[in-house]
Amino acid sequence: MQEGKTIQSVAKAMNLLDLLADSPQPMTLAEISQKTGWPKSTVHGLLSTMREYSVIAQDEEGRYMLGIRLFEYGCTLSSSWTIIETAKPYIQHISYTTGEAVFLSILDRGEVITLDRADNRTGLWISAEMGCRLPVHCTSQGKLFLAYMPEQEQKSILKRTPLRPYTEHTITTMPALQKELELIRQRGYATENGEYKTGMRSVAAPIFDETGSVRYAIGIIGMFRQIESERFSRATEVVLETARKISQSL
Repeated sequence: MQEGKTIQSVAKAMNLLDLLADSPQPMTLAEISQKTGWPKSTVHGLLSTMREYSVIAQDEEGRYMLGIRLFEYGCTLSSSWTIIETAKPYIQHISYTTGEAVFLSILDRGEVITLDRADNRTGLWISAEMGCRLPVHCTSQGKLFLAYMPEQEQKSILKRTPLRPYTEHTITTMPALQKELELIRQRGYATENGEYKTGMRSVAAPIFDETGSVRYAIGIIGMFRQIESERFSRATEVVLETARKISQSL
């Protein structure tokens, strides 16, 4: 088999995992077959095999859902990531001292994933759920990754990423986005001004790895009145300083 050639059965299995992960509730065989467009026999064969390895499970009614083995994989992966262990005390300290929600993010396949978070003191849950995927063009951490990545990689991601308007403030044109990315490179941090969720504002700073590449982003998100406020400026200073400390630790 040629190197890099996709194995269709494995690709289909991964598609099934994605489908079940996105579903708010367990799915029947018929629903999965309809969603994928594959014959029931094909779907059943794949699910049966995956169930033997506990990456797929069935409830009392025979509907399919993700299995416990995936949770075990996730725990093993998270325990091996130095970044989470290194950043956690910083994240908790920022949240405690500022009273704001704090997030740690990474870029994967053109989308932002939240690795860790600390919610604000008010109990208002405003930071992204860990493991969820966020768009790159309208979040502070997403724009940060775009601004610091190689030009060719940036073009590749933006080519397949529709600039969907989540709010009236979302950047939806390429010239405007490129202007924003240039500003981010100049000042060393990125902001979101109600672009993904109305009323929400955030700031994100880059965390560099040992090669000098931006691998992670740390930031603060909250219901700031405006990004020109003293409170937001203070949040920006704290995030920048913390990002520098974590980069040095790595």
